[in-house]
Amino acid sequence: MKQNFTAERVDNFLCEPGRRQSFLWDAKTPGLGVRVTANGAKSFVFESRLHGRTLRVTIGDRRTWKIDNAQKEATRLKRLVDKGIDPRVERAEQQAQAEAIRLEAAQKKILVVDAWNAYLAHHKKRWGDRHFTDHVKLSQAGGEKRKRGKGVTLQGALRPLLEKRLADVDARVLGEWVVRERETRPTKTRQGFELFRTFWRWCGSRPEYASVIDVLAIESKDVRAELPKRKSLKHDVLQRGQLRDWFAAVRSLSNATGSAYLQALILTGARREEMAALRWEDVDFRWGSIWLKDKVAPEGRKIPLTPYLASLLSALPRNSEWVFSSPTAASGRITDPRIPHNRALSVAGLGHVTLHGLRRSFASLAEWVEMPVGVVAQIMGHAPNATAEKHYIQRPLELLAVWHGKYEAWILKQARVHFKQPKSKHTVEHRYQPNLKVVR
Repeated sequence: MKQNFTAERVDNFLCEPGRRQSFLWDAKTPGLGVRVTANGAKSFVFESRLHGRTLRVTIGDRRTWKIDNAQKEATRLKRLVDKGIDPRVERAEQQAQAEAIRLEAAQKKILVVDAWNAYLAHHKKRWGDRHFTDHVKLSQAGGEKRKRGKGVTLQGALRPLLEKRLADVDARVLGEWVVRERETRPTKTRQGFELFRTFWRWCGSRPEYASVIDVLAIESKDVRAELPKRKSLKHDVLQRGQLRDWFAAVRSLSNATGSAYLQALILTGARREEMAALRWEDVDFRWGSIWLKDKVAPEGRKIPLTPYLASLLSALPRNSEWVFSSPTAASGRITDPRIPHNRALSVAGLGHVTLHGLRRSFASLAEWVEMPVGVVAQIMGHAPNATAEKHYIQRPLELLAVWHGKYEAWILKQARVHFKQPKSKHTVEHRYQPNLKVVR
């Protein structure tokens, strides 16, 4: 049915009874029609043939399109068809372009903290507890009641950056942040920048953020020039002459678990979380070995259980699955051994040495017994450097135990710790039995 379109004719056009839809075609404009459905919905449509096939395009609702505007649009669509262009493809491209513009506008509104939270969630299972906690503390909003002591928590060094939009962070913003934060907390500023730099590079690899951020902002030489200088860690170790005072103070601690834990760090060179997460099932008293979780090797690493360390662990209570258990900690194991260590340092009259400094001490003191570098690295869990270390040298536990035993004996001699090594080849095997005392 073709008729010249008038407002009255189009408005009065109804769907034929018994049909889902009916069409009224304009006699004046080729391809222009009005479609009305059984429920009364009415819209302008364009219909034509392209490459031997019928195509139909909805122009718009009758309530928002006037007849003359619909006629102009139908004429435009007819010109496209005459050129061999499918109007549906053109419309899809326009919609995609509009969606891209909308998405870009939405991305520009994303706050840094939103991407940061996604970054932490993405990596939480891969990181150790300590590394994850560092990210959380440096990015905290502050103002919350402290879990220990009075007062509220402070704002993390990274928080001012996280409250900005991703699109607004550039080299100038980073430089201003560094200059402002370094005045009151230079160490945290440098640490925060290093964590933020890794995060920013991650954002650059994600399609949802890459098009919004200035990827090179974090690489600015001017920004890095403003960073506080890294403090030298050469003094964060125990020297040979300090071992006697340090061991005396640590061994005198009232907390036997904390005392054993601190001695275990310097005797094994293990990372603080590796040792804190040690379970009884990971300790083999019979064959003299400890299985540690390793951040470098996903399967972990096995190191010797030296005689004196075995005696320390044997004396600990089996209250839970954890070797270094803590009944007051939510996790059930030791969480903040810095407190007893700082107390011991104070008693011994020694300068500040971090828990990681005890790991450094192991590497430094091992040279006194001329322990091979490869053996030190294998016990400490360092990634091998040389090709031979990676692919050829396989040191059995017995060989590691020879050097590790020499190291422990030398340490105890310097510390004036009198320890009589058991005559038997193996110590007594202990199995984990909750709430039971160890029978020696």
